[in-house]
Amino acid sequence: MSIKNTSFASVFESLLADISSIIESVECIQAEQENFVELGCYLYRVFPAIMELQFSENPPKNTKVIVESLSMNVNLVKDLVGECHKENHPVSDGELAKILAKLVRVIKDIGECLCLIPSTTFGGQKYVETAVWSLSDELQNVHFEFKQPIESQMSYAMQIPSSQMLPLPEESDLYPVDDEVLVPTESSQVLSMPCPVDFIKSTNQRSQEQHENVDKSLVTLPHVAHYIEPLYNTFFCPLTKQVMDDPVTIENGVTYERKVITEWFETSSHQDNIVCPTTGMKLKSRVLSVNVALKTTIEEWKERTEVARIKAARTALSLACSDSMILEAIRDLQRICKRRRNKKEMIANIMDISAMIELMSSSHQQIRHASLLFLVELSRSQALGEKIGSATGAILMLIRVKFNHHVDSFAAEKADEILKNLERFPDNIKQMAENGFLDPLLNHLTEGSEEVQMEMTSFLGELILSNDSKVYVAEKASTSIIKMVQSGNTIFRNAAFKALSQISSHHPNGKILLETGILNIMAEMMFTRRIYDELMDSKKEAAAILANVLESGVEHDSIKVNTHGRRLSSDYAVYNIIHMLKNSTPEELNINLIRILLCLTKSPRSMDTIVSVVNETEASYTLIELINNPHEQLGVAVIKLLILLAPHVGNTLVERLCKTRGQPLGLMECPSGTNHITEKQALSARFLAKLPQQNLTLNLALLNNNVVPTILERIFLIQRNGTRTSRHATVYLEGLVGILVRFTTTLYEPQMLFLARTHNLTSVFTELVIKTSSDEVQRLSAIGLENLSLESINLSRPPQIKKTGSKKLFRLPNLLSSRSVETRKMPVLCPVHRGACSSETTFCLIDAKAVERLLVCLDHENDEVVEASMAAICTLLDDKVDVDTSVSLLSEINAIQYVLKVVKEHKQEGLLQKSFWMIEKFLARGGNKSVSDISQDRLLPASLISAFHNGNDSMKQMAENILRHLNRMPTPSATY
Repeated sequence: MSIKNTSFASVFESLLADISSIIESVECIQAEQENFVELGCYLYRVFPAIMELQFSENPPKNTKVIVESLSMNVNLVKDLVGECHKENHPVSDGELAKILAKLVRVIKDIGECLCLIPSTTFGGQKYVETAVWSLSDELQNVHFEFKQPIESQMSYAMQIPSSQMLPLPEESDLYPVDDEVLVPTESSQVLSMPCPVDFIKSTNQRSQEQHENVDKSLVTLPHVAHYIEPLYNTFFCPLTKQVMDDPVTIENGVTYERKVITEWFETSSHQDNIVCPTTGMKLKSRVLSVNVALKTTIEEWKERTEVARIKAARTALSLACSDSMILEAIRDLQRICKRRRNKKEMIANIMDISAMIELMSSSHQQIRHASLLFLVELSRSQALGEKIGSATGAILMLIRVKFNHHVDSFAAEKADEILKNLERFPDNIKQMAENGFLDPLLNHLTEGSEEVQMEMTSFLGELILSNDSKVYVAEKASTSIIKMVQSGNTIFRNAAFKALSQISSHHPNGKILLETGILNIMAEMMFTRRIYDELMDSKKEAAAILANVLESGVEHDSIKVNTHGRRLSSDYAVYNIIHMLKNSTPEELNINLIRILLCLTKSPRSMDTIVSVVNETEASYTLIELINNPHEQLGVAVIKLLILLAPHVGNTLVERLCKTRGQPLGLMECPSGTNHITEKQALSARFLAKLPQQNLTLNLALLNNNVVPTILERIFLIQRNGTRTSRHATVYLEGLVGILVRFTTTLYEPQMLFLARTHNLTSVFTELVIKTSSDEVQRLSAIGLENLSLESINLSRPPQIKKTGSKKLFRLPNLLSSRSVETRKMPVLCPVHRGACSSETTFCLIDAKAVERLLVCLDHENDEVVEASMAAICTLLDDKVDVDTSVSLLSEINAIQYVLKVVKEHKQEGLLQKSFWMIEKFLARGGNKSVSDISQDRLLPASLISAFHNGNDSMKQMAENILRHLNRMPTPSATY
């Protein structure tokens, strides 16, 4: 692991940043400029040594000591250089001399730090090791002294004869070629070799001669490489003054660039008298000999230089000291790419691609564009496409830039070009699809080779698509995918099935897929096609897709399941589905088959077919037995279907259920040790509630299994904790209350009567009718009270009391008061039921104080709740009870006002019929007060007249009777 990944990373970055800062600072120092420029060059040459230490695969144990020592010395250099920048205090010659002396000592200390780096750090790269140690020796022997101003030096230098050779200061090359580097003075001046001043003062204006003769790529960052890899005199062509690419030697031993010397020979005015353009020596031969040694040396130098330039650019990007430095680093990398195409792999290996990806988001437009142009170059390489695509966030960022055309159209165009280049690799296409850019995948799926189509379809089946993406895929590729399903290639079919299964799971795609004919194809595969050598069960996938599309609500009556024209809603299809349910082992197939049946039940015609098949065959056994399947989802699906079938074949289902092992008690069981309500629990309770309530066989089976205490306990827990604790709690509560109501429908059975009394069901329903947030629970509770109240007249009996002389046997109690039964000292009679009553033993609504709560429910918005509540109240006006007393009691609590409001706000026929029935009772038995109260309602006549004209016979008769009571119709003459 490189040190870059350890806690030293920030120290290295700070160290390199300080060096960069010092280099920029010395540029501005005018006094002793040459010495300070030399200082900058030394520090810059330390750069690669630090980088080697930072990125070493074998970091030394004394890394911390080396780095801290270097950091301390660099900080000293920074402080000393800073003293030369004091604006209010010009530095005197004496102070400058002291500063230079201190700088010499610090530079020597830096050299000593470098010699502490062990050989193992360099990983066997001998030239790097030699270069670092050579630099260390040079730094330890550094010497600065006062010199003349630069202008005087340059003037003096121009006077030196051109033939004189001067040795450069001895400095070490990171990748040395020779022990000594000699450069002619002429070359130093005329060729404008890169020098420290040019590097440090890169922004200075260069002369026109320099611009014409120097390679255009030798700007600030490339200079770094040339200081690390110095140029040698022999590298330059004497004519072009540029580094040679194809050095050839002529007769007299002088070496030139092949192209240049060839042109010289061809353009010579004296073809028979050719001379050497440098020496003027006459040549006898035009033979050109390849200077193999020099060419090899130059190639090696170029190779090392480019590596150094890449590393320098990497450092510049990691430091990110300024936008200009970043921009220059990127452009230099571009130049390397364009000049030598095979260097892209080297760049990708050395550089961190993620850094380029981050720069695409730069606020600096030039940096954004430069980074994208560089990535365009890299993406053209076959070897680098995968590497770019695998960089964290690369494809996501490129997609974002591509679709932000309105923000930066140039960037969007280049991002699009990069993405197109990356499409050569399947993994990149998959990543694009995962990040919401599906076009490449769909284009290859529809237009690629067979192998590519199969791979893309497999990708599509594995992707987790958003709903919008599912619609897009359905629109663009569903036809091609369906063709793959119909092919004979098993792998093709497997991949296509998975893709279609996901696309069809989004219901809005139903209409799109319907137009492709997918329903007929899937149905045919389910019922007729047989491919025994496939690696997968095509029936399972076909059933899943068919169920998905049917659940979207498309018309299914016209779907053909075979070539003979049989429809999906036919007996043939339903019989086959039931047969597959009975003989199929994969739970997934059974689930999908039941889903199809659930969709068919939405059509009356199909429902009739299913009911017929269930009644005529053993299908009911098959469906009931599936309840016991341990697969939770299968159990949920089959119970949903049974709930829909219960109103049609309920008694048949009860018979099968009671004969099935572990049932019906199994439907009431819940996982032990948990109060969590599952969907299967909730649906099981609802199923038991929906089965024919008066079926004594089922009711006795439940009673014998002692389920009522469990039901009451769970109702209490749900009421206490609230229905928000589980999304299935409301359904479960409704099912439990529905099961309790079952027992009130068979009270003629002594065991049922005993159960209702034992658990005081009248009080239970009275509490539930008002203390719940579920309309269905209110409706069911009102029905339960109605059923119980209908038995009150049969259960209410005069008490057996001994004669006690002159004492009154009976008294009329205030039955609507809050006084409890326990406080009564003598038996009392219910004025309505004419006997001894209680909520517990005779289910008396008056004693249970249920009437007030039922009247409150008449103000409900739900018609069904209102109708059930009114039906319960109507039991107190039955001809078997004391109607006059009942009307009187109801009048005291304003019952008629609630009824009149119901007539005004609800138009459901059954509800209006019950309302008119109660109004007629009040008019007939309630005396003048009732007539007066009802007559004052100004909206009632309009409702009565409407019913008189448009209602059924019963309603017409009641409306006529009420109108006659209100003197709005003539009373029939006795004659008629």
